[in-house]
Amino acid sequence: MKPKNLTAAVLLLLTLCTVSCGSSDGTSAVTQAASESVTTAPAETETERLYDNVENKDYGGTTFDILTAGNWSNEWTEIYEFTAEEENGEPINDAVYARNLAIEERFNVEIVEHNYMGIAVGGGTGKGSQFIEKSVLAADCAYDASLMGAYDVSTLAYNGYLLDLLTDVPNLDLTQPWWDQKAVTDVAILDKVYYTTGDISTIDNDCTFCILFNKNLLGTYDMESPYELVKNGTWTIEKFVTMASQISTDVNGDSKYDENDLYGLCVWQDSMMGMINAAGGMFCSVGNDGKLALTLNTERNQSMFAKWIELAANQNIAYSIFHSGDNIETMFANDQVLFYTRYLCIIKKYRDMDTDFGVLPYPKYDEAQKEYYSTVAPYGCSFLCVPAVLEDVDMTGRVLEAMACESLYTVTPAYYDITLEGKTLRDDESSEMLDIILGNRVFDLGQFYQVGGYNEEIMNLYRNKKTDFVSMYEKFEKKALKKLDEINEAFAAVE
Repeated sequence: MKPKNLTAAVLLLLTLCTVSCGSSDGTSAVTQAASESVTTAPAETETERLYDNVENKDYGGTTFDILTAGNWSNEWTEIYEFTAEEENGEPINDAVYARNLAIEERFNVEIVEHNYMGIAVGGGTGKGSQFIEKSVLAADCAYDASLMGAYDVSTLAYNGYLLDLLTDVPNLDLTQPWWDQKAVTDVAILDKVYYTTGDISTIDNDCTFCILFNKNLLGTYDMESPYELVKNGTWTIEKFVTMASQISTDVNGDSKYDENDLYGLCVWQDSMMGMINAAGGMFCSVGNDGKLALTLNTERNQSMFAKWIELAANQNIAYSIFHSGDNIETMFANDQVLFYTRYLCIIKKYRDMDTDFGVLPYPKYDEAQKEYYSTVAPYGCSFLCVPAVLEDVDMTGRVLEAMACESLYTVTPAYYDITLEGKTLRDDESSEMLDIILGNRVFDLGQFYQVGGYNEEIMNLYRNKKTDFVSMYEKFEKKALKKLDEINEAFAAVE
């Protein structure tokens, strides 16, 4: 299923164009290697087809067992990453079917997904990780690979249950465009990459933060086009706050703001974390020594959060999930909300929305900031990893590399071009916005490892109508630093 026209986002992957971001105090060797691959990779055209460098091999019909586990259920994402029993007309299903069939025929294997999505809730020791732990300790070689929830896969990594994808898995080449180069650089610790993502999976796309906006309300209040603001580099937090503050109305005149009124903003709690990354900040960054360091409490992060929380906490302007559950989803569909912060996955819920809407990246800190940065949600995302004990590591590398390459021409176009653009988003400009959102994402290890509990504590400020970022940070700094010492020592001990 080769796409006729590759979008800018896919071409971005093909050219290996990565942009460094965050508050790291240095650049690791992995980052440097990825940067070198960017500058030497040839530009790709629509008519060219890249192929992996994996030699074919007959594995005699053996099963290739993939464990999938994470916080988000398949019902929520509407996607099974590795299972498609037959073609049924749904783009993602048919793309997965075509990809699996090509790989199964090429290597004479049967791809089997052991799906436990929706069960991995926990602080990094969820049921999904327990499957891997038990398998490795028992050496039963139950799984050839896994797509594991971010919290769990992070814990598995520093506890030694996973292989380093850079050196321990032959045939994998993480410099290739079907692997997300930003993920490879962001998640590397001590120049080792224990998990990553790319075209082989779509949940990382679904979990990317975005902002939806209602075009009808935009026109009614004669506002500037946020598309143009994004494109000319003036989509900043101050502009966002100004626009969101203009339209809130007590529609029924009962002197209170509730789900029956009009708002400039609906807030999903994870936005609290996303705005830190949107300013180019990181909870934790990896320095030149390869170790993870705390980089949350900077003046820039403080300023960005202060601007954001002042808007989000104003209940005469912003409505949230804490007012009345998921009413915010219905309110956006009913033209009661101008802006709505959420994940890309939510777009699929508005297939039947009457009013046209668009999608935007999170705003920049100021106009001097060069790029827009979009967070990959730690709670929902899952990452590809390989158990430390498995039956045939050579087979695992061959199949994963070939599957990822094939996905670049099947699964990614189906997800990106058809599911998002063709069925849901209503204009060409939204496609440009998706290029920006998916092309420059942030994989924040501080959030993945839940260092200091800052994920929850930042959201708790919002939940409890508090705004003192610095006091919150200082309260949990000792806990965070202790956790970082444990993580860095554990990684250093992994052979």
